Amino acid sequence: MDLAKLRKKFLIATAIAITVGFLLVALHWTGLLAIAELKSLDHRFQQYANPALAGHDIVLVAIDEQSLAAFGRWPWSRDLHGFMTHYLRKAGARAIVFDVLFLEREEEFDAVFANEVEAAQNVLLPFLLEGTTGLPPALKAKAAMPVQGAAVRLEAHGVKLPIPPLDGAAKGLGYINLFADRDGVVRRLPLFARVEDFRFALTHLVASVARQLLNADEAIIGPRSITFGSATIPVTPDGDLVIDWHGDPKKTYRAYSAGAILKAYLEMQQGQPPSLDPALFKDKIVFIAGTAAGIYDLRATPVDAASPGVLIHMTALDNILRGRFMQPASYWSFLATMVVLCLATAWSFMLLQQQVLKFTVVAGLALAYYGLAVHAFKSHGLWLELAFPEAAVAVTFAMAASVEYLTEGRQRRQLRAAFDKYMAPEVVDEIMRHPEIKLGGEKKELTVLFSDIAGFTTISERLSPEQLVALLNEYLSVMTDIIRRHRGNVNKYLGDGIMAIFGAPLSEPMHAALACYAALDSQEALTSLRAEWKSRGLPEIAARIGINTGDLVVGNMGSQTRLEYTVMGDSVNLASRLEGASKFYDTLILIGPRTYELAQSNVEAREVDLLRVKGKFEPVVVYELLARKGQLGPVKQQVLEVYAHGLHSYKTRAFDSAQRDFEAALKLDPLDGPSKVYLRRAQEFLATPPPVDWDGVYELHSK
Repeated sequence: MDLAKLRKKFLIATAIAITVGFLLVALHWTGLLAIAELKSLDHRFQQYANPALAGHDIVLVAIDEQSLAAFGRWPWSRDLHGFMTHYLRKAGARAIVFDVLFLEREEEFDAVFANEVEAAQNVLLPFLLEGTTGLPPALKAKAAMPVQGAAVRLEAHGVKLPIPPLDGAAKGLGYINLFADRDGVVRRLPLFARVEDFRFALTHLVASVARQLLNADEAIIGPRSITFGSATIPVTPDGDLVIDWHGDPKKTYRAYSAGAILKAYLEMQQGQPPSLDPALFKDKIVFIAGTAAGIYDLRATPVDAASPGVLIHMTALDNILRGRFMQPASYWSFLATMVVLCLATAWSFMLLQQQVLKFTVVAGLALAYYGLAVHAFKSHGLWLELAFPEAAVAVTFAMAASVEYLTEGRQRRQLRAAFDKYMAPEVVDEIMRHPEIKLGGEKKELTVLFSDIAGFTTISERLSPEQLVALLNEYLSVMTDIIRRHRGNVNKYLGDGIMAIFGAPLSEPMHAALACYAALDSQEALTSLRAEWKSRGLPEIAARIGINTGDLVVGNMGSQTRLEYTVMGDSVNLASRLEGASKFYDTLILIGPRTYELAQSNVEAREVDLLRVKGKFEPVVVYELLARKGQLGPVKQQVLEVYAHGLHSYKTRAFDSAQRDFEAALKLDPLDGPSKVYLRRAQEFLATPPPVDWDGVYELHSK
């Protein structure tokens, strides 16, 4: 591709990338397709979340169906909550977190429960951001904490607190409101809510628990993070914690039945050994919440379509305590990603020539970015946007393909329509990749096949011109199909002959073996065709084939007005001479030494002669191609063994022994051409021995 055309395509590709990038960034800014990105994040959690990363010190005490069956329907009497608190306090729980609202009085047992809460000194209770009632100053230390830095986004207009005396007995209070994204899925948690006194902020229940465990005195709120005791928590621009799910929380965190705890408590009160070992809760952070149908609020999460809200709180607390967060990447990194992917896609599609390579590179870009996003997600807790960047690759690809189709594609289709009738598909593809076709070529090792009809002049005299053309077309069609099937390129038809190239224009490491396969299949196909032609009263055509491999110059050759994709070199001439020499040795296929060297592990062949062809001084060893590897019949194998012994005797001037071997070979196969040739030579040398400096070379004077 010349420099001017390359520059033009580069500018077009850049314009496509800028256009697509600008449109997609503008669409992203509107937020219309934000759900698509959220779903891509859900996909990563569903496919790559690792439950092994979850902490084992956070457990759930579930008020489940079995608990209700054993201790009565919901709501429970407050003394039962007190009993569970007493049991967990004695068991050595690090923190006891109720995810159950206590908003209405129960005069009989409220004090019992409050006494147990106060005695434990590690119980945290929830409240709601609701209504217009403000936070009493006496509870500010329990439900709010000092904040510095950026303003808190979530505004609290009022609160619904636990009833006294529970609110005063608790170690801390926290709101449990959950806020879903537009698709109804909870993915993030606002840790603080703004009140009138901007120096303080109400704490979420999760933040309240973390505050106690991390001994945090205040929170420093930055634009993309919150410093909270010893923890620095990355947050969204809205100040929300993006929850890093470790799989389905129902399967991630250990859960115990509240009924089992109450039963153990009663057993201990009666002096009996408890059926549930209290040691299970030592140093644990215990959440208590309802999980029975009808007593808890179902929430959709990225990993579960219906999850109790308490599991969301447990996962968020686990993130903070473990220091493992899902950090949203900055907007600038998103813009940089879009620019790189749009440009890389457009440049790859417009500047690369091969269609397969274009698709491969673009698909590789999409897969590589997906892999990068997954790696960032799994190894670094980084949320790289996935939906829009992948869309950037797809849309840029589609737009570049459309532009190419409307411009260069039309020209290429016209060229292909013209060339397809005359050239192999591979050659046409080469021209399509390099439409500027210039004179010249390259040097590479190739295999050339020549095929010619034996006795064509005699056959042509027996047929009318119409019959001859029809027969020849039928023969050439079958031979051409076989050559193409073995990745050969029919270079030209030479009257009744065929010249084919293997290994160009598309490189093929097995070009020699494929040429041999094509020759063998051609002879096999001719056997079937001869039977058919005979039944139609047509002459039975036989063909001789010569194959040779060597370094050749291949490329577009000719004048400025007419070009031909072909090859030049001595190896071409030798292949043609070998096809002619087949008549002399009464063989069907002869191959040169380099062809035999490359293909000997794939075919059966035998040495025929050390031959000096017309126009060449250096002799070459010539071989007869007989069959694919392992497909030689037992009789032919015996012939070859005897023949090989005779050839060795002939080379060592033991002509008497050679004569006997060749006669034995002909008894096994009277039609074996090379054995006939060597028997005649051995007899001649017995009558008239060769000179002392005889080197065994036979000089072929005819073409």
